[in-house]
Parts: sequence; structure tokens; C-alpha cells
Amino acid sequence: MFVNNSLDGSGWMMVRSGNEQGLVPASYVAPAVPQRPNSVYSTASTATSTQASVTGSSPTIKKKGPAVAPKRGAKKLKYCEALYDYSARTEYEYDMQEGERFVLINADTGDGWAEVEKGGTVKSVPASYIREV
Repeated sequence: MFVNNSLDGSGWMMVRSGNEQGLVPASYVAPAVPQRPNSVYSTASTATSTQASVTGSSPTIKKKGPAVAPKRGAKKLKYCEALYDYSARTEYEYDMQEGERFVLINADTGDGWAEVEKGGTVKSVPASYIREV
């Protein structure tokens, strides 16, 4: 469910669930805290760099490979490109410039939005504003 977080003082909020959209009493809506997904790029923790700054030593980060070799035909990352400029309307959306590229997480699931990743953060963009590359 998407919630428009802007309150106009009327006590009502605009929400969207799938293709349905409408007003609900603001007191019925709890603020959603988005969970940051794990990055597909790095498994390094920040504890190593924090410890290094305290002890003055250089951090030692060991990269771990996959537990088993990937099978042939393993899932590859999909990328998409912005077809148009878009200004985010909530903190859960990305601003986009035409030609900007993202990692495509979930294409349009029927609600007109796609989930994309950039810099380890997943947010939504209008599905009709991107194309898979």
C-alpha cells in the first residue's frame, strides 16, 4: 500500500493499494518504515571501517565468494534506463533524469510502478518511464 504522507489538516490521507486509490482517516494509518534490502554489490559491514578509525589501523575486508559456484543460466542483474525526467513525490520514489540507469528489481506488477536500485537503496519509479536495457 502506498501512502501519501502529506497531511493537509483535514484528517484524511490519500492511499493507494494496487490499482485502487482513495482517502482514509489519517488516524487509521501507521507510518511505514521501509526496510533497506541487502545490497547486491557488497557484503562488507561498516563495523570494520569503524573499528579501523578507532584503532588507527587500516581495515581488512575479506570478500567472500558464493558458497557454491553459480549454475549455468544463473539469474543475471537486469538494468533499466529512464525514458523521461521524473520528480519524486515521496521519499519512496527516485528522481530520474532521461538516460539515467538503475538496477531493475521488480518490473511493473500491475500497479504502474517498478522497483529499482541505485547505490544500494531500492525505491519506486513509474514503470512507463523506464525501459529494460
